[in-house]
Amino acid sequence: MKLLIFGSTGGTGRELLTQALEQGHDVVAYARNPGKLDDIKHEKLQIVHGNVLDRAGGESAVEGQDAVLSAIGADAKRTRLREEGTRTIVEAMQKNGIRRFICLSSFGVGDSRIELPFFTRYIIVAIFLRHAFADHERQEPLVKQSSLDWTIVRPPYLTDAPRTGSYQHGLTTMDKRIKGKISRADVADFMLKQVADDTYLHQTPWVSY
Repeated sequence: MKLLIFGSTGGTGRELLTQALEQGHDVVAYARNPGKLDDIKHEKLQIVHGNVLDRAGGESAVEGQDAVLSAIGADAKRTRLREEGTRTIVEAMQKNGIRRFICLSSFGVGDSRIELPFFTRYIIVAIFLRHAFADHERQEPLVKQSSLDWTIVRPPYLTDAPRTGSYQHGLTTMDKRIKGKISRADVADFMLKQVADDTYLHQTPWVSY
């Protein structure tokens, strides 16, 4: 397939890029700092220099793609990057008639907030990650209210451990054995599987160990 990846220089974005290439997809990596991808060479990889907030650039990048994956992110400071970047992506996809969109969010956003452990919900998220989660809260409705064939993926704490291919996923987390972490590599594995799988179409699945 022809896949476009936003946020390709981040931890999860790089995993999406490398795994998609391993699977034989034609990949376009949209990057503000293309130099961060100089170490990745592949005949099926095209690196496009651009800012996710640039509407014209976004529209040009999505043209002709089969699916778009977004792993855009920012630090814990006050930001609207996820919101505004996602708005650009959604509008570009709708204008070009590209429908399949896989968007990275976070467990604890929206209706999953109540399922966070007490300390995580009222200390970690409410104090230390409040700006990042506020940005996600603004981001997700833009996707849900669009006309796209979307899936929003909600992982918990992300690690740099290798891909295992063995993890859990679903829409509710009643099983107390679920761990509150997963590697970026396994999140990328799950996101790429959604490109050709409609199980979670118009859904917000969590994915975790």
